Amino acid sequence: MYRVLLIVIVLIVYGSLYPWDFHSTQLAASLLWVLIHSWPDHIDRFLFRDIAVNVVIYVPVGVFGLLALRQKFHTPFAMTVTVLLALALSSTIEMTQLFDDARECNAFDVVCNVSGTVLGVALGYVHQQWLKRFFARAETTNLLHPSGAVLLFYTWLAYQGFPLFPALSHTRLDDKFRYLLAAVSISPLQTFSYFVEWLVVAQLLENVLGAERACRLFPLLLLVLPAKLLVAGRIVTWSELAGAVLACICWYFLSGYSKRTTVVGGLIVSLLIVRGLVPYHWSRIANPFSWVPFGGFLRAEWDFGLLTLLQKSFWYGSAVWLLRAAGWRLARAAIAVAVLLGVIEVIQIHLPGRVAEITDPVLALILAMTLGLLDRSESVRSNLSSTKVRACDVELP
Repeated sequence: MYRVLLIVIVLIVYGSLYPWDFHSTQLAASLLWVLIHSWPDHIDRFLFRDIAVNVVIYVPVGVFGLLALRQKFHTPFAMTVTVLLALALSSTIEMTQLFDDARECNAFDVVCNVSGTVLGVALGYVHQQWLKRFFARAETTNLLHPSGAVLLFYTWLAYQGFPLFPALSHTRLDDKFRYLLAAVSISPLQTFSYFVEWLVVAQLLENVLGAERACRLFPLLLLVLPAKLLVAGRIVTWSELAGAVLACICWYFLSGYSKRTTVVGGLIVSLLIVRGLVPYHWSRIANPFSWVPFGGFLRAEWDFGLLTLLQKSFWYGSAVWLLRAAGWRLARAAIAVAVLLGVIEVIQIHLPGRVAEITDPVLALILAMTLGLLDRSESVRSNLSSTKVRACDVELP
């Protein structure tokens, strides 16, 4: 968990200080004094958006900070240290932003970041205490224990429900239904994308819950589609509906096929190739190649950038996970996916309308590292559980 926490902190620092364009500055007071006296001068809808973003990005610090520190320290001490760590991290980043003209130092951001950490600590505590006992009785313990499959499944849920803001306006719902009824065309590429995504979700569920329970739960996940109509800025298309239904039917008929994991792994790799080479037209004019990781995400609007990041994280992480589940070693699967994405990015230099950058291979390697850490933690937990069971068997007369 310490390594996962470190990855979270590194990503926060990188995103908060991007593009790392610092300069010297002369301040009449100390950095801390400037931070303490930097507060928003007005309230508008953009402030509420910033509050949500600053809270959400520090929730993982609270969750993984508590889970990591509780391995060696008592809960109250672990909670306190985690919150203080977030306070120090956020304050340092805000003061560092004084040396960047594109950033603003704001004490209110620190308050939001610490609040997000407190929320994450609470979630981590609930995860370890009440929820664990509750779901153990409900026979869904595996959904609570961190693992690669669980992380990817939750990433898919976040991708489906992003930005998690409800839009319950009757007018907006009517507009979305009218759009669905008007756009009756089905895109083969989009349908194939959703088809593969839902097959991957089914494979993840089977790994976490077992074949029987996954078979019962998988069709219920189709309720995610109408639920998206209640989310701000999200719509449902006929291609998405067709892909999801086809995946359910296909999964039912493949239920007894022993090579199903390999097939789904091949499909997700095919999806990366097919989507990466759009629009399938070679241009002699070369696009520039960016060597700055995650630059495209950070330059885009925050909602579009984060949605794209969630989608690509699910795709790339699932590709690595499925290749490993099919029998590949983690390092081999990670390198294979990263090299494939790197080749696609090089080809995109001559594809019109595409942005070639180093982000996708780097993201695949980060996800592979995270999956390896989580699965190693899961393996240790399983071994400890087996040891306890054997010890109990020995003690029984």
